[in-house]
Amino acid sequence: MAMSTEKKLGIAVVILLGLGGLLFVQKRAEKREADTYTLSSSKTQMPKFGVSDEQTKEIDQVTIQQPTGDAGPGAKVVLKKENGEWKLAEPVAAKASTSNVDSLLENLKSLALNEVISDSPDTYAQYGVDDKSAVHVVFNKGADAVADLYFGHGGSRGQMVRLAGKTGVFGIKGYSSYLYTREAKQWRDMSLLKFDDAKVKSVELSNEHGAFEFAKDKDKKWTGKFHKGKVGAFAPVARFDASKVDDLVRAYKDLNGLDFAQNKGPVDTGLENPTASVTFILEDGAHKVVKLGKIAEGTNRWVAADGNPEAFSISSYAADWVTADVEKFQKPDDKKGDKKDKGSAPAGGPPPDMGAMGGPH
Repeated sequence: MAMSTEKKLGIAVVILLGLGGLLFVQKRAEKREADTYTLSSSKTQMPKFGVSDEQTKEIDQVTIQQPTGDAGPGAKVVLKKENGEWKLAEPVAAKASTSNVDSLLENLKSLALNEVISDSPDTYAQYGVDDKSAVHVVFNKGADAVADLYFGHGGSRGQMVRLAGKTGVFGIKGYSSYLYTREAKQWRDMSLLKFDDAKVKSVELSNEHGAFEFAKDKDKKWTGKFHKGKVGAFAPVARFDASKVDDLVRAYKDLNGLDFAQNKGPVDTGLENPTASVTFILEDGAHKVVKLGKIAEGTNRWVAADGNPEAFSISSYAADWVTADVEKFQKPDDKKGDKKDKGSAPAGGPPPDMGAMGGPH
């Protein structure tokens, strides 16, 4: 027997009422859960927190402890302000990156608590703000802590944080995680060389292939000489490409390290007996020297620069200019297969010395 229209409508109404009831119960449960995290329903009152511009200027030490991982305790960085300048105190003593420290302090001023997440210390691990899991950052003025913060998990409800001396987990606005989780190398000043490329009057370069001398003539144009091996008479570089010397100088005029050698000595880095070196001689007589050692990570290379014995790694692009053979500073040979032209002196110059000039070998 076919079901009447009235009965079908009745069943539909019952189903809709049932779905509506389930939705109501679900929404009420979600509201109750949310209410457990709100300031109005929490037993914990929102603590006062905020660092003024004036307080930030008085901070003279920052300690950042990264969380424990599978390999053990996380890295620790200590930054100290001495005589108005920021220095890295741990893990090595060095000049700090002022711009990175300034960015961190600017971020500190922008931090603001906006929500009570939990009253209970039992939830610290859940939100990643316990001693083991958190990024622990302390900003000091002398012996006094201006801010002592444990940053935990981030998510849809924002960044979780615990304040030292306060019970509870809180939401905080303005946190930029990358500012607090930098590697040690990003906290130090990694500048190795800095000079005006227009004021370089000559360049001396030596490596396993031989020695180069590049100098500007009276018209400020580069000239190039080379001798093969450790000893020999210098002769002009055939098909000399002066633009390559400009490229070499540009690669070093504002040289920054990519990393520094921790727990590595001169033997480890190859700087006990450097394999290559380059010297930039400026118009005022200043010498800027870079010595190259072994391959570091990847294709980068360890160097010691400007009289600093500490080893830094630099890019393979910069290093390759100093380890190059004579061909790197020559224009292409248009005479395909004419090996005799390779390395020979120009017409009217000294007689060609194939051994000295880096000919076939």
